[in-house]
Amino acid sequence: MEPNAAVAIQKTALRARMLASRRSIPLHLRTEMSMAIAGHVLRLPEMLTAHSVHLYLSMPSHAEVDTASIVEGLSEIGKEISVPVIREGKLISAIYRKGEPLHPAQFGQPEPEVVSMADESQLDVVLIPLLCFDEKGYRLGYGKGLYDSFLQRLSRQGRNPCRIGLSFSQQMVDELPVNQWDEALHSVVHEHGIIRFT
Repeated sequence: MEPNAAVAIQKTALRARMLASRRSIPLHLRTEMSMAIAGHVLRLPEMLTAHSVHLYLSMPSHAEVDTASIVEGLSEIGKEISVPVIREGKLISAIYRKGEPLHPAQFGQPEPEVVSMADESQLDVVLIPLLCFDEKGYRLGYGKGLYDSFLQRLSRQGRNPCRIGLSFSQQMVDELPVNQWDEALHSVVHEHGIIRFT
């Protein structure tokens, strides 16, 4: 079996297991943990000094870390916010202001009804969803490779924003199967605090 094929099989099994694990957390606990994560995120030095922040709008169906409180906090302190939208199979940044109308897009993720492209060259921080992460800072996403391509594109343009994964602590594993195109995180924030990898 080709190495990449073996990694793909391992990743598929791990995705199913970690998504089930996350969904097993009672809603009230996920809500409490998401609030704790938001508090940690909003106190990070990287966030306080950032001008422009890209973050995902969470999908309740996927039991993700809820980012609503982060959006609220960033809006209150005047940060520019952008969110991911998918166009022609690529993840790009769209300007978002709290309370703007949203609609479910291709993979169920919320997207602004009216899309205005953000200036990605100005991004200081990218907050990234994940299914699990390991001790080296690698993350396992949903398998589309959208964030890896997004981060690689920014890097080619000379922009290297701080990459922060949002996770519940039970999503940490010792080591993930990794492909050569997988992009590592600088840190992960979970309900107990922050783990820095670089």
